[in-house]
Amino acid sequence: MEIVFVLAMIAMLTTWLTLSVSTVETEQKLREASGGIESLAKRARNIAVKQQRSYQLTIGADSIAMAPHYQQYTGHDDFTESEKNEDGAAAQRFDDITANEDTDPEVTYEIKRWRSDDWELIKGDKNVVLTLDPIGLVEPISIRCSIGKSWLIHELHPLTAGIRDEEMNIEKE
Repeated sequence: MEIVFVLAMIAMLTTWLTLSVSTVETEQKLREASGGIESLAKRARNIAVKQQRSYQLTIGADSIAMAPHYQQYTGHDDFTESEKNEDGAAAQRFDDITANEDTDPEVTYEIKRWRSDDWELIKGDKNVVLTLDPIGLVEPISIRCSIGKSWLIHELHPLTAGIRDEEMNIEKE
């Protein structure tokens, strides 16, 4: 009887440890996925402010990319009036800074834009593009990363592009 009791206790402990490890791994994957988006958003925002030109963050199912946002490209190197500073001198030019990160294929990404109640699922060829203006403003969005029934929602702050609010639900699977 004592041996059966000890074996039952060992089985319960093993099951509990296995479930605990899997929930910790799920939480870590979700935090890394959301953190990658936040990191590139902050970086793009800081570069946009420094260079005084818009950058964009493109979130896709396979990758997250940061690149300058070209509104009008003339195709020549002459400075236009808009590229001159207040003194009439040519504005400083900067090299394009780009970055690209692969996303975790286990994680599903969804975006909820400001003033919307609908989540946009990012899958296949669908991308969501966020423009980070040189005045330092970012469109306030919420990012939901999920694995199975577990999810993590981060709301990005419109001034810092950092995390303003967080919600999480980790389900044992």
